[in-house]
Amino acid sequence: MRVRLEMWTKEQGGRHTPVFDGYSPDFRASTEGHGDVDLGAAAVTLLPENPMLVPGTTIEVDVQPVDLSAWTNVTTALVLGVFDEGRQVGTATVLER
Repeated sequence: MRVRLEMWTKEQGGRHTPVFDGYSPDFRASTEGHGDVDLGAAAVTLLPENPMLVPGTTIEVDVQPVDLSAWTNVTTALVLGVFDEGRQVGTATVLER
């Protein structure tokens, strides 16, 4: 699955340090009337020419969900919350399934 991943800066409430290939944050989808749906972790695959993602950066990446069945209803253009240790640190917009 390809997403546009936006990692927030520490001033925006995000991470203080960069992430690397294999980073596995939790993803959540917000729904009307049902609250947040926890999609679980997904491993982020960074491009070889860009092996580090610095907070404040937006980049297209591939993600591999740990539990693919949790992502069954995820659709293109859906904006997901990206969480690290229970705190939202960015967003991910689904570009391709």
